[in-house]
Amino acid sequence: MAVPSYTCDLSGQVINACDNNASPQTWTNLGTGSDATETDYFIHNTACISKPFNITAGGLYVTTSGHTISSGQCYWAWYYFGCPNALLSETAGGLQALVGASSSSYDCWDVLGSDSYTYGGWRCIPIDPNNVGYDDRVGSGATSFTIFGCYCRTSAGISKGNPLGIDVIRYGRGESRFSAGSLADGYATFSGFAALNDAVTARWGLIQAVDGGYLVQGLVIFGYGSAVNFVDSNQSILIANTKKVQSTFNQFEVRQTGSVVSLTSISFLALGTVAKGNWVTTDNADVDITSCTFTNMGTFGFLSNTTITNTTFRGTGQITIGGATMTGCTIDANTASSAVIAASPAHAELISGTSFTSDGTGHGLEIGGTADNMTLTDCTWSGYAATDGSTGNEAVYINIATGSMNLTISGGDTPSVRTAGCAVTVVSGAVSATITVKDTSTPPVAIEGAMVLVLAATGGPMPYDETVTSITNSGTTATVAHTGHGMATNDKVQITGASLYQNNGVFTITRTGDDEYTYTMGSTPGSSPTGTIKATYVALNGTTNSSGVVTMSRVFTSDQPITGRVRKSSGVPYYKTSTISDTIDSENGFAATVLLLED
Repeated sequence: MAVPSYTCDLSGQVINACDNNASPQTWTNLGTGSDATETDYFIHNTACISKPFNITAGGLYVTTSGHTISSGQCYWAWYYFGCPNALLSETAGGLQALVGASSSSYDCWDVLGSDSYTYGGWRCIPIDPNNVGYDDRVGSGATSFTIFGCYCRTSAGISKGNPLGIDVIRYGRGESRFSAGSLADGYATFSGFAALNDAVTARWGLIQAVDGGYLVQGLVIFGYGSAVNFVDSNQSILIANTKKVQSTFNQFEVRQTGSVVSLTSISFLALGTVAKGNWVTTDNADVDITSCTFTNMGTFGFLSNTTITNTTFRGTGQITIGGATMTGCTIDANTASSAVIAASPAHAELISGTSFTSDGTGHGLEIGGTADNMTLTDCTWSGYAATDGSTGNEAVYINIATGSMNLTISGGDTPSVRTAGCAVTVVSGAVSATITVKDTSTPPVAIEGAMVLVLAATGGPMPYDETVTSITNSGTTATVAHTGHGMATNDKVQITGASLYQNNGVFTITRTGDDEYTYTMGSTPGSSPTGTIKATYVALNGTTNSSGVVTMSRVFTSDQPITGRVRKSSGVPYYKTSTISDTIDSENGFAATVLLLED
């Protein structure tokens, strides 16, 4: 990628630059007092249009040949009034945007007043003339978009100067477009866009630098036309209080699968209630949201390449997880009927260590799709219904009409549950089994990359050397008929004795019934196996991490004896094999440190 690119749709859609009150279009006054080319105060280029206000009601507008403002696009202008406390209140029409067909046919929208414009200054305010009802109308209203301007009402006339100003008038959706960026050339950032936005020759009014952060309005597109590498941190984003627009007007959208969007310790705050700011993930880009805060915003939609860590969603709309991984987050006072939507139990399992707090209504987590065993890990629930039922305030809503499933609770709280018909068994009390591998030095040092295999032994609730009825292969999928196997999706099983080598080994299963599960082989055998085929539950299987640890969490209905081995035969230094024989306690779990001798 090259250096970051920042563009917008408004730059090429100028109705009037307001640099001259006579050319190329003539301005017309409403009420007494003549408009002027104002060079003493302006915000864009070198001048604006101003007007005296020794009356209590009046305004000005420019007549054009007409513009097509499509649905969803807005009329954008910068407004200024030098005596803000003399204005009537906003709802009384203190300062209004004006759009219409002629001097006898136009609409006005309330934008500012003495109660909302206390400290004055230039304000860029978008108006959607197609979809938001007018506050005042003259004649037939804005039957076409030919004249553009503003109108004011004051409590008294102002005897000095030209207090009413209007500058650069545009139309468009209001898109802040980000693309490109790299480590070598610099990442795309909010500040990079604002530097262009705030230039006196631009003044787009999209991402504006303000004290302590940035004021944002319109559609922010991460990956416009081509991928973006956007990396930013420690910023405060204020979403403007845009009142005369549609609810989806303020929006952050991720496009292009090759994009990278990384947000760290960024605070997003919606200032208004009409267009609160939505997050839309259109393409499954690499999105990383860490230690951020989203307050009073609208809805969120994520996809599977999104990772959300230690982030707070406070007073927001619904969050559709879309296969994203959510870890250590806070969901507080969500305004939707279900705070978080998971399309399947597998998607719901990607939420862990997350705190859900109810505002008194709605569910914390809604799970759809097909019934399947799943585990919720280290989640807590506060303010929800205390017991299972259908009040609409249960912590977890299993929105699945048929089938049966186990909802295993590993750590955290046991939630209240509502179901749409699926038989749900809540299983709480999951325990951990952990092996830590170290060498025999003093003090012992953790061994990374050691191979751990721990199997069920005889006498426990999990399968040990049990004969399966059959295995049927289809492509790389093996379907195992195994009566009363007692295992769940994502458990592991060791298969031995099959006549086809592809079927033998350790596999992660998908539970498809009480007496059946499937697993995926490394290659296609082309037929189904014969022989005396045995299945054994695998408690731990994998290589140790940098801390020398392999761990798992599961509910065991009774104590489970285990047997296994640890070895490191690849990568110097090598270590001799050590064996394990112990028991996973169904109430307290299991943890052991295995010391390996160097080979």
